[in-house]
Amino acid sequence: MFIHSVRCGLLILLCGGLVTQASASTPTIKLRELTTGTNASLRGVAVAGKEEAWVSGSAGTVMRTTDAGKSWERIRVPDADELDFRDVEIPAAGIVLLMAAGPGRASKLLRSVDSGKSWKVVLQNSKPDGFFDGMDFDETGMHGLLYGDPINGRLDLYVTHDGGASWKPTSLDSRPLLQQGEYGFAASGTGITISKSVAYVATGGALARVWRSTDWGQSWDVATTSVRAGNESSGIFSIGFLDASCGLVVGGDYARPELNEGNLARSSDGGKTWVAQPKVKLEHKACLRPLGQKGVVVCGRTGVSVSWDFGTTWQSVQGGGYFAVDVDVKARVAFLAGSDGRVATLQW
Repeated sequence: MFIHSVRCGLLILLCGGLVTQASASTPTIKLRELTTGTNASLRGVAVAGKEEAWVSGSAGTVMRTTDAGKSWERIRVPDADELDFRDVEIPAAGIVLLMAAGPGRASKLLRSVDSGKSWKVVLQNSKPDGFFDGMDFDETGMHGLLYGDPINGRLDLYVTHDGGASWKPTSLDSRPLLQQGEYGFAASGTGITISKSVAYVATGGALARVWRSTDWGQSWDVATTSVRAGNESSGIFSIGFLDASCGLVVGGDYARPELNEGNLARSSDGGKTWVAQPKVKLEHKACLRPLGQKGVVVCGRTGVSVSWDFGTTWQSVQGGGYFAVDVDVKARVAFLAGSDGRVATLQW
């Protein structure tokens, strides 16, 4: 849904009881602000190794760094000045996909195979009431799903099996049938995630639910969650998994971000069920990404927080709020993006 923004999520048993104070033995994490040269509102971020990251946002803004954020290059995308790029993905080296969110034909997907030198529109919404929300790819970079707000009550879904070169709509009968007022948030693209070839889509609005597919969108199961919902500004904003079993959803009420209860739920069975975490006091967060092993980072207008123990304890990171975060776990690099062209890295 257009009025919302942001990306993030996580856990249980191993996922034990939750509190909010970090222990003295947790790693020290530092946020380093960077200069991009733009004042755009940045909603999308993708990291490709220790040196390369992409950010995207309003007014067709796309920026790339290849020196770990020391300098940023503006990537020119033809006929994109009016587009709002809410998600960016790098499924393979040199291949970049940009998702524009907006009503009707303003929702489109562009793909580059030469690191942004040229672009091709590979998908465009043709329905006036359509609105793209986010996309994700599996570990191979070949298989992916894109979802959008419901059309005639059913989630809008497209699938690719060639790295995003072509997209096909899933069959209408197989698409999740949402309740009135239930939808996804067009934030940083993390309302959808693919983990171990299982796809998950999180919703908000009237209900905060998680839809789960093991066959690339041909069939879906659904699980309810305790995350705050019931109006157009509340619900699940982001979902993430540390492994095949342990996952987290995060969100809350975008219009009342100071509310710090009922914004987190976790799963220990691969997303089949989700358990409330009443002891966790987190204000609204819009994006969640795993940091590797037991680590996870969440961000939103209310700030950045990190957990090193599967979400059991959390520590706030000084440096203000950001809309989106992405992590390259192998390279141990995280980039955040936010309003007024603000970008930062996390070091630990």
